Amino acid sequence: MGIVIGILKTVGVILLIILAALLLILCLVLFVPVRYRARGEIPAEGKPHGIIRLTWFFSFLSYSLEYDTGKYEKNYLSQLKICGFRFRMKQKVPKAAAGDEKKSVPGGDDAGKSAEEEKKPENEGQCSGEAVQKVQKLQEKDTGKERSAQGREDGSCKGEEQKGEEIKGKKPEEESEQESKPEGKSNKESEEKKTDSRKTAWWVRLSDMLSSFFKAVKETFQNIQYTISKLCDKIKQIRDNIDYYIDVLTLDETQLILKNVHGEAGRLLRHLRPRKMKVDFIVGTGDPASTGQILAIHGMLYPIIGETVHISPDFEKPRLEGEFDIRGRVRFVVAFAAVLRIILDKKTWRFVRRLKKEEMTNGRKK
Repeated sequence: MGIVIGILKTVGVILLIILAALLLILCLVLFVPVRYRARGEIPAEGKPHGIIRLTWFFSFLSYSLEYDTGKYEKNYLSQLKICGFRFRMKQKVPKAAAGDEKKSVPGGDDAGKSAEEEKKPENEGQCSGEAVQKVQKLQEKDTGKERSAQGREDGSCKGEEQKGEEIKGKKPEEESEQESKPEGKSNKESEEKKTDSRKTAWWVRLSDMLSSFFKAVKETFQNIQYTISKLCDKIKQIRDNIDYYIDVLTLDETQLILKNVHGEAGRLLRHLRPRKMKVDFIVGTGDPASTGQILAIHGMLYPIIGETVHISPDFEKPRLEGEFDIRGRVRFVVAFAAVLRIILDKKTWRFVRRLKKEEMTNGRKK
């Protein structure tokens, strides 16, 4: 028993250590903020560049994305750091470059093919000389036999050709006599049929044309009636849906839910807002009217952004230059708490059921 109790104690201690580690990691993720910084410059002469950096837990984990035209292969570089160890994201090499490397290999397939082609004619010449000598010897032996056989074949072939010519000469004459006899009857019958068909063809054609025309008219009217009825049903359904959703949105309970969501979203945006921000730009579009519109928008946003964003207009020529530096932090616990406050509210679920058109009795789904 003492051994079993000791084993259970060790297992319990290990489980408690694992649970404490998980709770510690969860607390670090929720409460330790993720800090962000974005800075860059657009010079009057030169290429723009900028960098975005995210850090967490005293730079234990950091990620950076740098943009600089002409400095990197694809004008940007992304890298991840864990405990100071750098991990760069690999950039794919285009396929065309790999194909060019294969083609540029010296002494490749062409060299091998040329060497084989040079070797082939020598071997073929030796083999062809021996084969010619053997064929000549065999031909000399078979000449006597072939001549005797040719004499017999010539005699038999001449006899068969004469018989064939006689048969051919007779057949066309007999066929022409036989064909000439029924031609008169067939011509008379064909003429009689043509006259009968001419008498009845225009009645048949007219009746076919009228029947096909009336069928087409009937089908078109049926299709038009079907499409109109279907379109009216759809319009009625859309109108009913609009009326239903308007009624749902005008309920007092729905208005309370929307106010709650609006308040939580505003709280989250205030938390995400940069702590420090410095933006200084010179803007010119070449048109004084559009430049003035940009300044008007900046004036409307002044209560939110304050003096952190400074814009100097240039009404004479198109121009964009300046620099920016933005810093802030985000805690996941704030976003998590806002989402929980919305989800755990019963009014929210009732609103979702109404949007799905689910029937309810006493606040419960049927």
